[in-house]
Amino acid sequence: MTDQPVRTGPSGWHALDDGRPVALGPLKGNREDQAYEIPAETDLTGLTSVASWGWRLALSFGAAPLSPAG
Repeated sequence: MTDQPVRTGPSGWHALDDGRPVALGPLKGNREDQAYEIPAETDLTGLTSVASWGWRLALSFGAAPLSPAG
């Protein structure tokens, strides 16, 4: 998760680790729904998107905006 907006195309490939990224762990797979626990100490204020991030390449493989539950 990050406080950076989702950007489409190449402009978003390297942007989502800027700002305040919060790592939720490695991908559990590439099929079906997945759930990841958010660490209890995480300040969710201002986090606006979630991404599948490749740390080795510093590259986003996909992202989506977050919206408040309600």
